[in-house]
Amino acid sequence: MLSPKTRRNLLVALVTILALLIALLLWWFLRPNVQPASQAPAAPVVSLPASNTGSAASERQQEALQIRNETASLQSASKTFAERYGSYSTEANYANLRDVIPLMDASFGAATQAFVDAATPPAEYYAVTTRVISVSVDVQDEAAGTATVTLTTQREEARGSMQNVSVRYEDLRLTFVTEEGTWKVSSATWL
Repeated sequence: MLSPKTRRNLLVALVTILALLIALLLWWFLRPNVQPASQAPAAPVVSLPASNTGSAASERQQEALQIRNETASLQSASKTFAERYGSYSTEANYANLRDVIPLMDASFGAATQAFVDAATPPAEYYAVTTRVISVSVDVQDEAAGTATVTLTTQREEARGSMQNVSVRYEDLRLTFVTEEGTWKVSSATWL
């Protein structure tokens, strides 16, 4: 059996919980009914019929989304290309250049392949690792299928041994053309 003091404490606790529950329910049902902005009726545009307004806005949104996707695709391709193209080791025998040939347009790819075929790696150990810090799309012309991108890179260079490392920052300018709907690098210039 419960003592009278325990019963009284339980009764006070139950009454308090019940009062809080009733207050919460009253607040829920009696609060002002405010529509969110996304559901509020929009004011009609006087200069254009309502049906054309939605269509034009939708087209602009789709164009903006497409441009954003194209820019993101271009930035991603630039970063991938720069980090592979700019990283080299005498032990890899120009594997960095062979890896990026599929990312190049036909003429730049052919010139790079000719360089790789004719080149001989230096006898002394040399390696450079390139990391992209930032990507800037300078010019992008979808209609012409051309673009120019500048990348800021950090390059760790080792000469003679892996312990003799120096760090430098260098910009790389890439020009792109579209081939079969895909951005391809047509030139790469260290600035």
